Formats: sequence, structure tokens, C-alpha cells
Amino acid sequence: MIQLAKEKIGTRILGSWKLVNWVYETEDGEIVDFYGKDPHGLLVFLDSGYMSVHVYKNNRNKFNSLALNSGSIEEKANSFSTFTAYYGIYEEVRPGVFETAVEGALIPDWLGTTQIRYAELKDDILVLSTPPTPTSEGLRTFRLTWEKVDRG
Repeated sequence: MIQLAKEKIGTRILGSWKLVNWVYETEDGEIVDFYGKDPHGLLVFLDSGYMSVHVYKNNRNKFNSLALNSGSIEEKANSFSTFTAYYGIYEEVRPGVFETAVEGALIPDWLGTTQIRYAELKDDILVLSTPPTPTSEGLRTFRLTWEKVDRG
């Protein structure tokens, strides 16, 4: 159950956050690790109003070349399915409810969309959840847990 903030938290989330875990909940309540037990990622909120997030599965398969435009179709498909990223302008529209106007994303269909996230913040732990989201396997609610990493 999501416990939304009672007051706005936008200034308290500014900075850099390291991914702790990424799970989703199925329609029947099962909790599943989306990118396995040890995903990696970085989330940044700037006071300019921009945010950026990059998340990937641990131990991704490497390409057979370091060249920027290399990789077989299979290597590229695997890389795409084990990484996600987007950025845009965010706004806290209600306490604990953030909307991001997506300006760039790995998934082209996200361009120009608004991504909604529900935020819970306790000390240096930020949990962001999605509304129930359609997937090829039914509705899923995704939950990403982040830890603040600013070095002050």
C-alpha cells in the first residue's frame, strides 16, 4: 500500500539517488524482481526541474565489439530489454505525486507522454511507484527503491 506524503517533498528529493531494488506487483499480489536481485541505476532530480533516470540489469551480456554502432540484432535486442532510461521536466502536482513530461527515452513511444510516479520518502530512502501499468502479461505496479548518494 502506497503511503503518499502529507506535504510536498519536491525540494527534499533534489540530488542523486542509487537504485536499491526494482520490483513489480502482479494483479494477484505476487511481488517479482523486475531486473533480478541486483539491478543498478541512477536517478537525478535537479532544481532546474529536470530529472533523469537510467536503470539496468546486473551482468548484462556484452557486445563482441566496443564500437559505438556495433552489435548483432540479438545483442541489441538483449541490451534493449535489460536497460531503461528517460528524462524530462518533473513537477510535484500534489504531495507525493510527480508528473514528468518526457523529452527523451529509450522507448520511443514515451516521447511526449507524462509519466506519473507516487513518492514515499523516509530519511535517505525514496520509493517511487507507478500507477497500475499495462504490460504484455497484464497490469503491473512497479516500485523502485532508491538511496540518496549525494556526497555533500
